[in-house]
Amino acid sequence: SVHLIASLILSALLYPLFGWKVLFILISGVLIDIDHYFWYIFKYKKFNLLSCYKHIAVEVEKNKWKDVIGALFIFHTIEFLLIIALMSFYNESALIFLIGLSVHYLLDFIWHCYKPKRIITNPSIISWIFKNKIQKL
Repeated sequence: SVHLIASLILSALLYPLFGWKVLFILISGVLIDIDHYFWYIFKYKKFNLLSCYKHIAVEVEKNKWKDVIGALFIFHTIEFLLIIALMSFYNESALIFLIGLSVHYLLDFIWHCYKPKRIITNPSIISWIFKNKIQKL
């Protein structure tokens, strides 16, 4: 809900400048959390969206984030940010998406500082691959 409220406020403020394209702020500010659902499907082999929401909103915090330590949320990685940042130099929609994404990342960073008090997920695809490859050896 914090992501939604922040994205709505930012969209309203930037609407006079970008018009309907502020929908990209809502997409990047809220809907990029779909990667949490992808992780849930991968880890638990369940497709129930409501069950996923309950698990992430309640169970993960209850067990002190042990389920997500080292998890890879693909849209929350430095590589994804770099791709969108590069695209933003060539496309206004990508720039608007980047604005919403940056606010989303900022809110996530603040949450990491106050709740688990550390970064609990993997911020890089390359790092995640490297760590998982090392662990399998």
